[in-house]
Amino acid sequence: MALSDLAVRQAKATGKAYTLPDLDGLSLAVTAAGGRTWHFRYYWAGKQKRMSLGTYPEVTLREARSLRDDGRALLAKGINPRVHRKQKRTAVRLADENTFEAVYRKWLKHRGLSLEEGRQTTLSILPRIFDKDVLPTLGKRSIYEIKRPDLLEVIAKIEKRRALSVAEKVRTWFNQLFR
Repeated sequence: MALSDLAVRQAKATGKAYTLPDLDGLSLAVTAAGGRTWHFRYYWAGKQKRMSLGTYPEVTLREARSLRDDGRALLAKGINPRVHRKQKRTAVRLADENTFEAVYRKWLKHRGLSLEEGRQTTLSILPRIFDKDVLPTLGKRSIYEIKRPDLLEVIAKIEKRRALSVAEKVRTWFNQLFR
């Protein structure tokens, strides 16, 4: 029998953990302390697997059913939903860790090993130009989502103010950075 929103709200701690089943593998696990967690049970490679869908009330009954349906759709395509979710989380984490600014800082540190320091050297000019012209536009974006037109737009802004030698340097530095 399908769960109702009222039954989910009234699920209280009884001193013992128990489960309230819904349809198609969805269930609400109630802990002895009263915590309520949504679980989706499915079969993968002949073995029963379970994945958590979140806690109630943060994830409502409707949202849990939607997440269950998404998991069932992945299963129908031959994709393990738990592994798929882990891969998505990893991709998001990598995108956050690899912003343009973070990659630029690593590249600058690496370039600093071979460049000499001084007042009008590449090592002193490069951060100043990037801080002024490049990082305000591209700094917070993921390095994976930056495409050639984005870089050309930054170079065009520099060319528009007639700093052609700076634009050429930035183009060369972009080539080095993305290589």
